[in-house]
Amino acid sequence: MNSMRLPKVTYHEPKNVTEVLQIKGEPNEESAVLAGGTDLIPMLKRRNTSVRHLLNIKKVPEFRSISGEKGGFYIGPAVTLREILDHPGIRQSYPLLIAAAESVGFNQLRNMATLVGNICLDSKCTFFNQSAFWWKTRPDCFKRGGKICYVVKGAKRCYALSAADTVSALIAVEAEVIIQKLKEERRIPLEVLYTGDSVKPHALEKEEVVTGVILPPPSKGWLGGFLKESFRGSVDFPIASLSVRLKMHDDKLEDIRIVLNAVSTAPVRARKAEASLKRRPINQGTINEALELILQEASPISLLGATASYRRAVIGAMFVELMNSEIGREV
Repeated sequence: MNSMRLPKVTYHEPKNVTEVLQIKGEPNEESAVLAGGTDLIPMLKRRNTSVRHLLNIKKVPEFRSISGEKGGFYIGPAVTLREILDHPGIRQSYPLLIAAAESVGFNQLRNMATLVGNICLDSKCTFFNQSAFWWKTRPDCFKRGGKICYVVKGAKRCYALSAADTVSALIAVEAEVIIQKLKEERRIPLEVLYTGDSVKPHALEKEEVVTGVILPPPSKGWLGGFLKESFRGSVDFPIASLSVRLKMHDDKLEDIRIVLNAVSTAPVRARKAEASLKRRPINQGTINEALELILQEASPISLLGATASYRRAVIGAMFVELMNSEIGREV
């Protein structure tokens, strides 16, 4: 029987960024970055992932920092959600992110979990996230290297969900991520990080590491809110999460961001719905029109204990609530 113990790995405690990138760049050696470990450690114990090397990055000073970045903020990959929630500058300037971070798990988990870890959360599936002992009784799914999906019968690919709580808020505020490997660095909008391929949900090469999140300079006049629906509050992964961020001008929408997560294989930026609302007043008619487009773009699927129809109902209720009642909040 599977004891749920950690597999044998070579443990590293690199002291600087170069050491991290050197180990990560070793050819033919699978490695994983450990910061909070709230998702990685259970995955290793269940044998949902397999690596030869485990890199604890908590002793890299740059990775533990929150600093100013051209009027915004740089957040290192070992910065915990608790540190973000307690940071006065982030709390004042990015209440949308604060609301999303507060929805993650419970206090003890937020004390350990990191923002970058949440961004890099593996896609989730009721079937895949079982133990190796459970999987001995059935053929492997796509995500385990097999040829079957237990979620969508007859499917030709994996349908595990993108489920991280903070992602919709970060995309709504137009956050970027810094990605590094030896002698190379790139900086991309966060939404570009997600591939929609549940087997490889992040656009990262084997030797690359997400070394930071960049929050852009805050600007005034934006309103909005964040909502998450789950069966047991923040303890569970969401049935759906939604961030709305908008700016009004003369009683009409000047600009808007509508971002969902936990409804598909990647976060969903509802661009058609955004376009339908621009330069129009907010009323029941425009809200209903936008909602139809959101549901078309999101195409919710049945997974994590919620059917597609229930997930659609949840998205609709959250969107209407945000547009009607919480849209007065400055974000």
